[in-house]
Amino acid sequence: MSKNIVERYLVLKNKYRNYDTKYALKRMQAFRLATQELSRKGYEVALELLGSINFGIVDPTSDVDCILLLECDLHKDQSCCPDHCTNLSFVKAEISKFVSKRLAPETFNIDYLDTINLKYVEEKIRTESVLGDETLYCLLFYRNIGRPVNRPLFIPFCDQLEENHDFVKEIMSWAAEALEGYLNTNQHRMSFNKYNERIRARGLSLPEGLQQELQAYMEGKN
Repeated sequence: MSKNIVERYLVLKNKYRNYDTKYALKRMQAFRLATQELSRKGYEVALELLGSINFGIVDPTSDVDCILLLECDLHKDQSCCPDHCTNLSFVKAEISKFVSKRLAPETFNIDYLDTINLKYVEEKIRTESVLGDETLYCLLFYRNIGRPVNRPLFIPFCDQLEENHDFVKEIMSWAAEALEGYLNTNQHRMSFNKYNERIRARGLSLPEGLQQELQAYMEGKN
C-alpha cells in the first residue's frame, strides 16, 4: 500500500460529506461556538474531529472522537499537557458543558484521542527543529484526515510544515503507514457499514461511484 491510500481516504471523506446530517451540522456549530467562548475567557483552543462527524454521517447518539489542540504556557516544553494540567482539565470541562447545554436533550460522549500543545509546536518551528518529531507528524496528519474547528488557530503551523520539503518527505511514508494500520482495524471497516446504513435509512441510495471508491479504499488499491 502506498501514499495513495491517504489520497483515497481524502476523496472518500469528501464524498461522504455530501450526506451531512443535521446532527453533524448542529454539532459542528456547537463546537465552533465553544472554542469562541473559550477564547473570550483567554483559552485558545481548536479541534480536529474524527469518526462519524468527520464523515458527516451522525445520528443523535453518535459519540464524538476528536483531537484537542490548545495553547498552554504551563507545559510549552511538552508536546502534550499531562492529565493533571489545570488548563487541559478546564478546557475539556468547558467544552463538554457548553456543547451539552447547546445540544440538549442530545447526550453523547466526547472522546479525546490525542492532545497537542501548540506552544510546543510553535517553538519547534521557530527553532527549525521539526525533522523526526512525531508530534508534528501527528499535527499535519490530523489536519489532513480530520474536520477542523477553529482552523485559523493552527493552520499557519501546518502551512509552514508543508513548506519544508524534507519534513513532507518524512511524513508521507509515516502517514501512509498510520492510515494503513487504521484501515485494517475492524472498527474502521465497521464504521463505513454504519455510515452506509444511515444514508439508506434516510431514503437515499449510494451512488455507484461512492461504492467503487469505498471498495478501492478498503482493498488498498493504488
